[in-house]
Amino acid sequence: MAVGRRRGQRRGRYSWEDKKGMAIIGVSLAIIALLALFTLKVARAPERNYDPVTLCNPSLPRAAQHIVVIDASDTLSAHQTHFLKTHLAGLLGSAAVNDRFSIFVLDDHYNGLSEPVVDLCKPSSGKDVSTLTANRQFVEALYQQRFEQPLDLAIARAVGGSEQPVSPIFEALSDVAALNHFDPAAENVHLTIVSDMIQNSRAGSVFKLGSAAIDQLPPIDLRRARTRVYWLDREKYQRYQTSELQASWQDYLGSVSRLETIQRVRN
Repeated sequence: MAVGRRRGQRRGRYSWEDKKGMAIIGVSLAIIALLALFTLKVARAPERNYDPVTLCNPSLPRAAQHIVVIDASDTLSAHQTHFLKTHLAGLLGSAAVNDRFSIFVLDDHYNGLSEPVVDLCKPSSGKDVSTLTANRQFVEALYQQRFEQPLDLAIARAVGGSEQPVSPIFEALSDVAALNHFDPAAENVHLTIVSDMIQNSRAGSVFKLGSAAIDQLPPIDLRRARTRVYWLDREKYQRYQTSELQASWQDYLGSVSRLETIQRVRN
């Protein structure tokens, strides 16, 4: 009888309240563990891993790099400035997160390509991030202050050139290849040339040789690039901006890159 009583006491030593408390503790520990795992996952999320200078994210794919070379050797007209800003805004709007924008200018100061006036990857804008995994205000501030505003300033600087005696278009394109400005992580490279295409440097001068100056240019390797030319018409250079010059540039750029189009932009 005494043994039976002791067994009964052991079986009944946890009351219903005790069992309820233990269950609550167990559930609480499980919730804490899940929250810890979620916090760790957010902290290690690929979208949070980006370079503080370029904003490029090595953990995300990069669908494209947009290289824009702007010929600042002469002043752009109001229409051409508007056209360029509209085109770049369109590129920006259609670009994917982590696409890279590398914008350069050329003039006689550089005798070729400048240092990039902007070289940044597009971060998330805040519209496509979850409030559960990201601070939307931080993401929007990063996009506007570190990407959108510097890009706008870079475009304004690039289109604000004045007339220069030298127009080293060939040298600038040669620098794109020689200085390794192609992003190896980019699946596609898009090269946009904004220029009157009046080559005038030691490598060759349209003023002296006409379209033959382009025919004599040495080859360069731009084969990774899908190339578009926005040809800025200049009234004062009308006699040089001939169909023969356009054909020479078409042949040359078609031989060294994947030329898509040459589009004339009126003055």
